[in-house]
Amino acid sequence: MDENDFKLSWKQIISFFIICGGLYYITESILMAAGIMLLLIIGVYALSFRIMEKRRKKEREEEEQKETV
Repeated sequence: MDENDFKLSWKQIISFFIICGGLYYITESILMAAGIMLLLIIGVYALSFRIMEKRRKKEREEEEQKETV
C-alpha cells in the first residue's frame, strides 16, 4: 500500500475529535486524549492496510485463475 492510498475522511476525523473530546472531559488529561487520537489513527491505518492486502491477494488469485483457464 502506498502512503497515498491512506486517507481519512472528514467523518472519521470529526468522530475521532468527538471521542477525544469526551475522553478529555472525563479524564481532564490532554495527553491521554492525544494518545487515544494517535491510537485511533494508527488503528484505521492498520485496518486499511489489511483490507488493501486482502484485495490485492484476491485480485492476484483471480488473475491466476483466468490465466490457467
